[in-house]
Amino acid sequence: MRLRTQLTVIVTALVALVVALAGLVIVLRIDHRDRDDLDRVLAARAEQVRTAATKNGSLPTDGSFAIRLIQDGEMLKQVGSSAGFPMPAKDGYSTVSSGDDDWRSYAETLPTGAQMQILVSLDALKEQHTDNVLIVDLLVLLAAVLSAAGVWFATGLVMRPFQRLLTAARDLDPADPDQSLPEVKSPREVAELTDTLNGLLARARGVPAATAVAAPTVEMRAVDRKPAVSDEPVGDADAAAAAHEGELAAREAELAVQKAELAAREAELTAREAELAAEPARPAEPAPQVAPEPVPAVALPSAELRPSLADLGFQLDQLMDNPEMPATQRHLILALMADEHRRMTALLNGDA
Repeated sequence: MRLRTQLTVIVTALVALVVALAGLVIVLRIDHRDRDDLDRVLAARAEQVRTAATKNGSLPTDGSFAIRLIQDGEMLKQVGSSAGFPMPAKDGYSTVSSGDDDWRSYAETLPTGAQMQILVSLDALKEQHTDNVLIVDLLVLLAAVLSAAGVWFATGLVMRPFQRLLTAARDLDPADPDQSLPEVKSPREVAELTDTLNGLLARARGVPAATAVAAPTVEMRAVDRKPAVSDEPVGDADAAAAAHEGELAAREAELAVQKAELAAREAELTAREAELAAEPARPAEPAPQVAPEPVPAVALPSAELRPSLADLGFQLDQLMDNPEMPATQRHLILALMADEHRRMTALLNGDA
C-alpha cells in the first residue's frame, strides 16, 4: 500500500472515531436532558390533576397522559389510556412497560391513602433518540469523506516533490557520468535528500574502481570465472576491470621484489653461515670456555632461519599464484610474512 493511501486511511479512521465518540456523548446528554424535561412535565401535570381532583373529583387528561387511581393494590379509576400497567405502582419517577411500549411514570400517595399515578409514553423520546443517532451517523460519514478528501489532496501536494525527484532519478542516463539530480530548494526535506543523493553519486563516481568492485570469494571463482552481472554502466565496468588488472599487476611486481629481497637475504645468510663454519679452522687460544661458545651461536640461527625462509617462500608462492586472492586472506598472509621477517631480523641481530 502506498504512503499516500496509508495516511488517508489512518487519518480518516481517526477523524471518524473522534466524531463518533463526540456524537455519542452528545446523544447521551440530549437523552438525559429530554428525560429531565419529561419528568418536570409529569410533575406539573400531577399538580394540575391533584388540583382538579380536589375541586370536582375529576381526572382531566387530553389523551397524551394516562392517569390512574389505586387503592390498596386495586385499580379505582384509569383515564387517558386503556393500556395495562403493572401493579402496584412505585412512588416517584420510574419507567414501566406495557406490552412493547415504554412509559414514564410518576406516582404519589394522596392524603386519603389512595395512590395517583400519571404516565406518559416514551415513543416521542425514542423517535428523538433515533433522529439524534441518525444525525451523528451522517456527521461521522461526512467527516470521514471530507477528511479523506482533504488528506488525499494534502498528501498529494506533499508527495509531489518526491514524485518529481523519483522521476528525475529514473531518467538519469547511466552513460553520462556528469549527470545528476536537478537542484531542489523547497521543501527542505526534499532539498536535503537531493543533495545527499547527488553527493552519493559523486562519491560513487570518484571512488577508485578497485575499491568499488567487491572481491569474489574462492568458492565463487572456482565455480565461475565470469564477472558478476551488475547495474553499473558498461563503460564504468570496463574502466573498473582495467584498473583492477593494473592493481593486480602492481601487486605482482611488489611481491616479486619482496621475493628477490628474501632470496638475497637467504644468500647472505648462507654466506655468513659458511664464514662461521670456517672459523673453527683458524688458530684459537686454548681457553676451553671460548671454543665451544661459537658452535651453538652458529647452529641456532641456521636451524631457526631455514623454516622461516621456507614459510616465507611458500607464502610468496601463494600470493604469486593467486593474484585475485580475497583481500582478507591476502592481508592475513602478509601479516604472517611480516612476523616471520621481524623474527628473522631479531635472530640475525642476536636479539632473540
